[in-house]
Amino acid sequence: MKKLFILLILSALANISFGQMRQKEVDAIKNDTTLFYGISHVCNSSDEATENAKADLYGNIAKNCKSNAIYIQGNGGKQLENIIKTFKEQIEEKATERAVVEDDKDEEYQYIISIKRSDFRAMCNERVNDIQRYISKGIKMENEACYEDALKSYYWALMLTYAHPQGKKLHFHGDSETVDYEWIADRISGNDGILRMFNFIVPKEGGIEGTEDGMLVKLKVKSKTGQNVVNLRCECHDGRKFVPNTVRDGKLIVQLHDKNIKNFKIKINYDFKEDAKKMNIAVSNAIDLIKVPRFSNNIYTIDLEKTMSVKKDEEVQGWKKIERSRAVDEEVYLSKMAVIENALRSGNIAIARNCFSPEGYNMLDTLAHYGKMRVVGKPEYKFLKYNDEVLCRSITVQFDFKNTPGFSQDVVFRFDTINKVVTSLAFRLSDQAEADIVSKTKWPEDSRLILVNFLEDYQTAYALKRHKYLESIYSDDALIIVGRVVKRTEIPDRMTLKLSEEEAVLTKYDKDTYMKNLAMCFKNNEYIRLRFTETDFTKANNTQNVYGVRVRQEYFSSSYGDVGYLFLLVDLRGTMPLIHVRAWQPDKVDLDKLMTMSDVRFN
Repeated sequence: MKKLFILLILSALANISFGQMRQKEVDAIKNDTTLFYGISHVCNSSDEATENAKADLYGNIAKNCKSNAIYIQGNGGKQLENIIKTFKEQIEEKATERAVVEDDKDEEYQYIISIKRSDFRAMCNERVNDIQRYISKGIKMENEACYEDALKSYYWALMLTYAHPQGKKLHFHGDSETVDYEWIADRISGNDGILRMFNFIVPKEGGIEGTEDGMLVKLKVKSKTGQNVVNLRCECHDGRKFVPNTVRDGKLIVQLHDKNIKNFKIKINYDFKEDAKKMNIAVSNAIDLIKVPRFSNNIYTIDLEKTMSVKKDEEVQGWKKIERSRAVDEEVYLSKMAVIENALRSGNIAIARNCFSPEGYNMLDTLAHYGKMRVVGKPEYKFLKYNDEVLCRSITVQFDFKNTPGFSQDVVFRFDTINKVVTSLAFRLSDQAEADIVSKTKWPEDSRLILVNFLEDYQTAYALKRHKYLESIYSDDALIIVGRVVKRTEIPDRMTLKLSEEEAVLTKYDKDTYMKNLAMCFKNNEYIRLRFTETDFTKANNTQNVYGVRVRQEYFSSSYGDVGYLFLLVDLRGTMPLIHVRAWQPDKVDLDKLMTMSDVRFN
C-alpha cells in the first residue's frame, strides 16, 4: 500500500511537523487558483526533495504570474524564472511545504510546496517601494556630490527593476518627472551620467612623491561642475593589478609600484556587489542570477605628465581663529611628532614609545594593526591648546586591506600639557562634518571643540574596537534605539526627554544588552569603519554642554554595512562624556521633529 505523510514548514521552512495527507488534498493544492505550487520528483533525501520542489515552484510562478519583464539578451529562456528566484528568501519565509511519500521506504521523499499568490504580489509591491527609495536617495546623494552613494542607489534600483516581473512597465517619481529603468541606466552611464562626470587632477605641487618601491600619487577628484567629490569607490591599477581604493573629500591617494609609470587606470565601482551581500540580499541575488549589460565608460586613464596647478584647500571657516586664540609653543610638540612620524613611516612604532602614555601607545599599536598602514605626503602640523591638552592636526595615513577598499584618513594626536606625551589619538572628522560644527561661530569655541573631540573619539572607538571606552560613555540607564525616534527616558539630574506617543514605534536595548552585542560584533569582524559625513546639533534648553546631535553615519565592517542617521543625546558636563540616548535611523529626520530639545527639561 502507498502512504502519504505531511511535512509543514513555516518561517523559512524551519519548524517541521508530520501528519497524514490524502491524494485529494494534494490535488486541491494543485487546483487552488489562489496558490502557486511546486512538486518534487521522488528523491533519495529530504534535502533533495525540498530543492526539487522549490525549483518547480519557481518555474510555476514564472509560468503563471503576470509578467512584463525587461528582456535582456544572453539570459536565455530562464530569465523570468531567475527573476522569481531573486525573491528566494521571501518566498521561503511564506511557503508551506508538505511531504508526499508514495511507499513505505524511508529512503524515498516527495514534497509539494505552495505559496499564496497574494503573498507574492505583496513581495513585488514591496520591491517597487524599495526601487523608489533607492531612486530618491540616488537623486539626493548626487546633488550632494556623494557619488559613491548615488551610484550604489541607482545601480541597485536598476537591478531590482530588472529583477521585477513587471520591470518594463514600472514607473517612478524622479526629481521633477516620471522615470523608468532607462532613466536609471542613463543617470549611471548616459552622456550626462555619473560615470562621465569626474576629473582626476594630478597637482603640479606635491602631487607625486617618490617611495622606496615606486611612487605615491595624491590626486584631487572633482566633478565636472568643480565640486569636491565627497565619496567614490574605485579600483586603481598599481602597475601590477587593480587595487580597491576610495575617494574621500576630493582626495585619492594611489601607491604605484613602478617609478617609471607614465599613466595608470582608475576603474569606478558602480555595482557594489560585496556591499549587496551585506546590505540587500535581493540585490545580491539579482546580480548573481541576472546577466545585465555592463557599463564600459567607468575607466579613466590618468596621465602623470599632465599636471595642473591646484589651489590649496581652504581651511574650514573658524579653525584659523581658534588656532590663533589657542596658540602654543610648538617646538617640543614638533620634535615629538617627528619621532612619531618616523616610527609610522618605518613600521617600527616601538621607537616612539616614549612619546606616548601607556594608553596612548596601546591605541597606536591597535592603529598599526588596522589594515596595512602607511603615512602619505608631508604633514603640515597645526597645534592648538584645549583645556589641559594640545591637539595636533594631523598625519594622513593610508589603510589597505586584503578584501575591501583602502582609504586615507587624517589622524589627530592629543598631548597632555604636563608630560608632553600623547594620551590619545583619533580619526579626524570628514571635512563636511567638521565644517558643520566649527563654522558655527556664534557658538562658544569650547562648545565646538567639545563636540569635535567627542565625535572623533566616538567614531574612532568603533574602528579600534575600544569596548571599555564605549561602555564608559553610555550611562547606566542609557536608552539605545533602532527605529525612527525616541519616546521617553529618565536621565540623571532629573532631566526628562519627552516626545509624542505617535512617534514611538521603536526597538529598544538596555546598555548591558547593547554592549554584549557590540562585543560579539567586535569579535566577529576583521575591521569596522565608522565615518560621519554631516552633523547637526542643538543644546538642551540652552544648558551648557548637553546636546542633541544628529550625524550621517557610514558604517562598514567585514560582515555588514549600512548608511543612515545617528542621533545622540550626550551630556558633556563631566570629566567623561555620557550618552543617554542613541537612536539609529535609515532616513534623515530634522532635529526638531526627531527631538524637540525644548522638551528636555531640568528640574
